[in-house]
Amino acid sequence: MSNWRLMMPTTEAYLLDKVLYELHHKPDDLAAYNADKDAYLARFKLTPEMAAMISGNDVAGLYEAGVNPYLLRAHCIGVRIPEDVSLAALRGLMKEGDDKWLN
Repeated sequence: MSNWRLMMPTTEAYLLDKVLYELHHKPDDLAAYNADKDAYLARFKLTPEMAAMISGNDVAGLYEAGVNPYLLRAHCIGVRIPEDVSLAALRGLMKEGDDKWLN
């Protein structure tokens, strides 16, 4: 395994990456998202679960879905998810022994 999850990103991961990229790299998109999340996300061909992960700021779910970690980090910053909250979500995914590289 690679990518945070898979060697080749899935269609789901690609679509999630695309939304997060556009959301945080196009000047008017973040304002449109903040004004009406559902309307903004409806522009993309997302499943209800995918849209819920983004609008619900499900950091762990997005990571598990294969979202690019840099785009996930940009999303956390862009929608002001506190760093301790985003890191706690990711640490919650770790299995025993996964933290050996942290030492």
